[in-house]
Amino acid sequence: MRKFAHALRFLHAYASLVRDPNRLDVVFKMIDGAAESDPSGTFERFFQRPDVQALVARDEPPLQLDLAALRRLPAGTLGHEFAAFVAARGLTISDLYYHSGARSPVDRVKIHLERSHDLWHVVTGFDTDIAGELGLQAFYLANIDTPVALAILSGGLLNALLREPSDAHRRLDAIAIGWRQGKRVRSLLGLPWAERLARPLSELRAELGVTERMVHEAATLALDPLPAAA
Repeated sequence: MRKFAHALRFLHAYASLVRDPNRLDVVFKMIDGAAESDPSGTFERFFQRPDVQALVARDEPPLQLDLAALRRLPAGTLGHEFAAFVAARGLTISDLYYHSGARSPVDRVKIHLERSHDLWHVVTGFDTDIAGELGLQAFYLANIDTPVALAILSGGLLNALLREPSDAHRRLDAIAIGWRQGKRVRSLLGLPWAERLARPLSELRAELGVTERMVHEAATLALDPLPAAA
């Protein structure tokens, strides 16, 4: 009966996502509902991944992002660029602190992914509009096979069909770019982000296999070559 209730919770959240893909709280509710019901065993398979098991084994404290401290880091570092990214888009990072108590391995992974989500945006170049979010979800799906990404992608496309048909091609371009890029780079799951915040962003991207051209494609949602140097 509990699994049925969690499945209904997932479906209710999914319907809300189709109406408004910008609802971050709805995404978190979908994750909770899917994790608790897990009818297809997707979460069970996800937790068998070596990178997931390595993250769980570390059992490190949840990531804490102090924007004031990050702004004081040198320009070009991951932390400084993250703080600039958040400010430029008027984001509230407390929205990423939906889960707080890491009571189980599932909780630890959920918290890790939630709090590092916008860092993935900065590293990959995907923006935070709906198309950019779908591009990053496609990147997630290809890179780490995260269980809920496919549901989020389908919800974003169904929203385009029903409410925003003019944005459909842009969203599909973003998904194609994210899927292709996520397959090409190292897994970003479990990266010890706190240890990377003071490092140059360009250096971190090179370590992960994220090229300048890939960032350009993600930021512009275009497969065109980079502009020639002047």
